[in-house]
Parts: sequence; C-alpha cells; structure tokens
Amino acid sequence: MYGYRVLTAADGSQGLALYAQHREEVGPVLTDMMMPVMDGAATIRALRKMDPGVRIIGASGLTANGKSVVKRGLGEKSFLHKPYAADKLLKTVRDVLDGE
Repeated sequence: MYGYRVLTAADGSQGLALYAQHREEVGPVLTDMMMPVMDGAATIRALRKMDPGVRIIGASGLTANGKSVVKRGLGEKSFLHKPYAADKLLKTVRDVLDGE
C-alpha cells in the first residue's frame, strides 16, 4: 500500500536467517524487543555482527526495554514505543532510510 515490501519472521532466529538470505534487499529491520527463541537485544547484536551497517528499528511496549537497548550501546537508529500508529511507523522507516 505504501510501496514497501515486507519480510516477516516469527522470532529473532528466523529473522537472522531471512536477513542472511536477503540482506541486499533489506532496508531497515524492525524488531520487537520481546520475542521467543531470541529476544530483540540478542537479535540486534547478531545482526550487527553479520552486518555492522544494518539499520534497525526496535519496538516494545515496555519503556525499560528501549532504555536498556540504548544504554547497552546496541546502536539502533530508532525506537518505537507500542502502541504506535501506522503513520509513526511509516515516518520512522522513512527517517531511517533517509539516514536521519
């Protein structure tokens, strides 16, 4: 609807596999901080090892998670606090793609 193609994964482990297969096609990675198998912080660390330049948007309904990711220096470009509206997500994706 807005011109983006989306790849989805059930958890961080699946997300890493998808990123490895499609990394040349992927813009920002949107990851929830609370996921089964591999949480968002572990996913972000693994993505950074795979590709230090990966653009990441973290999301969580728990404020403490966003702060802990920033404090750990995982380097996510943006963070969305749940619940968020489609316009906020679209603006964040655009900002990350534009390098802001």
